Amino acid sequence: MRKRATMLLLVGLALALPGRAAAWHKEGHEAVALAAWQQLGDDQRARVTKVLKAHPHYDVFLAADRPDGVKEMEWAFVRAATWPDWVRDPFGAGLDKEKRAALKEKYNRPAWHFVNLPFVHPDDADKFDAAALRKQALTPELDEKGEPRHALAALKRCTKLLQAADTPPEEKAVSLCWLLHLVGDLHQPLHASALIASKARFDPPFDPPHGDEGGNLLAIKVKEDDPKAMKLHFFWDALGFSDEPPYPQVEAKVIEWLKDPKYQRDQFPELKATEFLAWAEESLELAKTVAYKGDDGFLKARPLPRHPEVDLTGLDAPPLPKGYAKAAEDVAAKRLVLAGYRLADQLQQVLKGE
Repeated sequence: MRKRATMLLLVGLALALPGRAAAWHKEGHEAVALAAWQQLGDDQRARVTKVLKAHPHYDVFLAADRPDGVKEMEWAFVRAATWPDWVRDPFGAGLDKEKRAALKEKYNRPAWHFVNLPFVHPDDADKFDAAALRKQALTPELDEKGEPRHALAALKRCTKLLQAADTPPEEKAVSLCWLLHLVGDLHQPLHASALIASKARFDPPFDPPHGDEGGNLLAIKVKEDDPKAMKLHFFWDALGFSDEPPYPQVEAKVIEWLKDPKYQRDQFPELKATEFLAWAEESLELAKTVAYKGDDGFLKARPLPRHPEVDLTGLDAPPLPKGYAKAAEDVAAKRLVLAGYRLADQLQQVLKGE
């Protein structure tokens, strides 16, 4: 009993630590934002633009590097969805080392990008208390400084600030960026889940059994003869836009999705669920049924040490099973479009008074 309690405490502490990479790559967040933009009317777009104009980094980032033929309103909006990742390591004209460090210190919020809903390995169900781990992951919503501990709490705060009449314009603009970003984050299955497994579940052993940080501590190869392995999380972040295309190609794909009969609003019964936790639960279920699914039940992967940088070149890691990549691509496309619809709905609610 003591051993189980100690393990529960260690896992709970690890689940609370910010150690997750950004969800969806830049292009994925642009796609979610653009899908939402396409749902907004001219007056709604004008209200969104008015809010973003007050952003402290409107010129240095939101409106910067605009592609030819793209209107500033649209570009600033889709760039705003990537701003929470930009402040992890800011760059741009006029930003020296000290200014970059100051921006990162002021605006970067690593813990806001994910929520660690636990997924206990089916073969370890008797070793962990899933309900207790879930409670530890979700509560309290705020840390000792009053800051959100996870994406769900961050979304609640941002929507509240956007709806409040007395929120300063700059703070409202920053909150809007986080809303655009976090709705996308929450729809990436590995940003709402953490695999919990005993040491014996993987070869080499999964050590310690604190959770895989949403696939960041599991290595795979897309194909067996790939010279370099990759983190499972990275694989999922890149889905839909793995070749990092320029914005016009992202735009073209989003328009194609929105014209596809299978991606119309009436094909998404999930839209009836409006609570942020419900969106995270959907992602958790997809993590269980797709992201961690292998040929014989569970995905084969190689555990990684808990270090920020790990060179995966030449690492012996299991290849993804046949059909896995296609299934993951299909899930990602649907989640990106669904996130866009939900983001548009959120914007229509929170910006009514603008």
